[in-house]
Amino acid sequence: MRSLPLFLVILLAASPWSVLAQAPGGGDGPPREARAEIFRFLNDPGTLRMAGGGRIPAGSRVEASVGVLGGALLLGGTIAGDLVVVNGDLRVEPGGRVEGSVTVVGGSIQGGGGESWVGGTLRLDPVPLRYRIRGDRIEAEPTTVPELPGFLVADFGIAELRPLLRAAGAYNRVEGFPVEAGASLETRSRNPLRVDAAGIWRSASGLELDRDNLGHSVRVEQSVGGRGEALMGFRVHRRISPIESRQLSNLESGLSTFFLRRDLRDHYAREGWSFYLEGSPLDLPLRPRFEYQEEDHASVLPGDPWTLGSADRPWRPQPVVAEGALRTLAFSLLLDNRDDPFDPSDGWWIEGQLRRQVGGTPRLPASVVAGAVEFPLATDGHLDLRRYARLGPEARLNARVLVSGSLNRTPLPPQHQRTLGGEGTLPGHPRFALDCAARAEAIVPASELDGSGEGPTPQAVFPAYGCDGVALARLEFEGRLPFSWSPGADRPEWEMASLLTLQPAWSVFVGAGRGWSYEDPEGGIGMGPRTDAPLRADMGVGVFVGPLGVYWAWPLNRRDRGVNFFVRLTHLF
Repeated sequence: MRSLPLFLVILLAASPWSVLAQAPGGGDGPPREARAEIFRFLNDPGTLRMAGGGRIPAGSRVEASVGVLGGALLLGGTIAGDLVVVNGDLRVEPGGRVEGSVTVVGGSIQGGGGESWVGGTLRLDPVPLRYRIRGDRIEAEPTTVPELPGFLVADFGIAELRPLLRAAGAYNRVEGFPVEAGASLETRSRNPLRVDAAGIWRSASGLELDRDNLGHSVRVEQSVGGRGEALMGFRVHRRISPIESRQLSNLESGLSTFFLRRDLRDHYAREGWSFYLEGSPLDLPLRPRFEYQEEDHASVLPGDPWTLGSADRPWRPQPVVAEGALRTLAFSLLLDNRDDPFDPSDGWWIEGQLRRQVGGTPRLPASVVAGAVEFPLATDGHLDLRRYARLGPEARLNARVLVSGSLNRTPLPPQHQRTLGGEGTLPGHPRFALDCAARAEAIVPASELDGSGEGPTPQAVFPAYGCDGVALARLEFEGRLPFSWSPGADRPEWEMASLLTLQPAWSVFVGAGRGWSYEDPEGGIGMGPRTDAPLRADMGVGVFVGPLGVYWAWPLNRRDRGVNFFVRLTHLF
């Protein structure tokens, strides 16, 4: 049974964001109005800011308001104004006094002997406040999570329970629209405990609620350290995941599937559990993560999701994956000191991962190769380095280098392989152009052929996904066009006027990439005629406003296509 088209359109419109989801209030610190007041206080020119903590010794007097960021303040003297301590403790020594009000967020108050040392109000919130520093300004970390109406929140005093209804991924040819529904519980403390539990319904299944059409996700996270700088978590899941994002957003992939009947990703099924440790220092742009996973992987076939047009056109075949149990250890590190995560003009974004298969028996299905063949345990790595540089008031230069693949010259399971080509990587060349011949020929698994000529038409599959290693280099030069449009310029009283200034820009970009594959040292893995993917290069131009842009790209070698015109809803990288 197919899903109702109108229902899918409504859900699809919200696919990359939570439809009804909000981290409990404890995760964001004080209420929104209080947070805004704290940032106004910290950015006031009359506020004396102290980073990393400090001390006001006994007998001294500060004739100003004081803001402390990321550290403890030892107060032995007097502050003539107000005091705000963010993500740190306030330790009041004998004789310490604040003539104004005191606010401590993400910390505790020690000493003081009552409230006689405070001339104004005293407010304490033990939950850390996430912030970033841009130049001389202190700002809240941007979030896309919407606020929930109060009547949807169950407040138990020590914890809050909130409903969870959101997309579990992009609209795709296997699941249709995956919807995650459940609840989220978070305690109010300096080290909050958060539990998210949800079931996953796939619209391609219609109203059938058997196990094959459902999934689940349960996550338990415990913050440690008292400042939100580290957490440990445990997750149990059963879901369909893309093999790789292909550097495209969920919204872009979902819209392509729904409107054009062209799924830009390939998928596989995962079921298992994982344990992870993650750090997020408030004063450093680093995020290390260690994770251990035990999962069962399985191949999936395209379903019958509703699309706007071309309903009779068959879907692109799915690749098979190495099926069975797989245990992995992974360490990743993210460095992000960009000045703006949505429209960066300066800074670095570096993501690296090292993953080691430590057990399990992943193997290609016996129906695809002559006998089920196990993959040797492999180690693979991933490095994505991006540099954003402002060359002047109206010009930027962005560079990216990506290297990913096997580190011990061992063939990878298809679900760990990578490809290049298409709008997310090399837009001048066809999608999956660099796949090491994994898509040279589709095959029909022997299990689909019963020789009777009856039943559904067998579905073809690809014997692999891509290459065991890829390398990509990109360079983009951006400039501003000499005009802009501000539809609210004649209405200065309108608060949203400044947000509607449209400043178009242009882009010129060039890129090159290649891929390679490895043979099984024992000659036991037959994934078809896999060969190295030779170097491909392209260039292009574009015009964009904010994240929305139109681009033209063409190949510089291996001219197997003409000019490619495409639209992006996010920046190229």
